[in-house]
Amino acid sequence: MFKMLTSAGITAEECPISFTADIIGDKWSIIILRDIALLNRQTFNQLKNKNIEGISSSILAKRLKRLEDIGLLTIRYDPAHRQKKIYCLTDPAIQFIPLIFALGRWARMFNHALADPNTPLGPCYDGDAKQIASFIEGLREIHLRGASLAEVDPIFALLAS
Repeated sequence: MFKMLTSAGITAEECPISFTADIIGDKWSIIILRDIALLNRQTFNQLKNKNIEGISSSILAKRLKRLEDIGLLTIRYDPAHRQKKIYCLTDPAIQFIPLIFALGRWARMFNHALADPNTPLGPCYDGDAKQIASFIEGLREIHLRGASLAEVDPIFALLAS
């Protein structure tokens, strides 16, 4: 296989930016991670029906499978409805969430109308390290330890409503 060298003398496969772009480089993967992490949309129907960008069923199914295959999502099954899949973030996906906040912060620098700073996640979009760390710990409780929204910071129930 041909390896293209960057100006730094490393191959595209060795470049961390290229690696990240390959994994998360499409609009839908970031949107899905946003919807799961920030809006607690964890089922296919929640992700499809509440998505404001209008993702199609086929694209959603493909991206969910890809995110699972690369280790950013795992699946649990709803005990009340065995066929219902619940998509959960893995620790690498949770570690990516501060980057989503940073993307939002960057976008707001260029278009101040993009986000209301008075939203519950405003401090996270503003780069408040303490708030981001608290949010990340809440995601770990929900997605890695199986805690219910009621057991975690009330912000999660608020965001899910």
